[in-house]
Amino acid sequence: MDAPPLYWRFFNFMVRRVVAVGFVVVGSLIALSGILALIDPTGTVLVYGVPQADLLYRIFGVLLPGVIAILGVLLYRAPPFEPRERP
Repeated sequence: MDAPPLYWRFFNFMVRRVVAVGFVVVGSLIALSGILALIDPTGTVLVYGVPQADLLYRIFGVLLPGVIAILGVLLYRAPPFEPRERP
């Protein structure tokens, strides 16, 4: 089987390397800042621009960016996409 066209190689590189690394870096940084707000008993997170000290908001401020970082790792490890030939 011959090599995939240039478009698919570029697509695989951008999604699997650039976007995935961006997800991991940004998700990790936001989760780390959320951990600091979660540890501090008086810590707050911004909700619609207003500081909130509710524990549920602070937990979501750590969990959701953590999920984004994990999805970035999974996207990085995904096999390259190669479309099947149409009949």
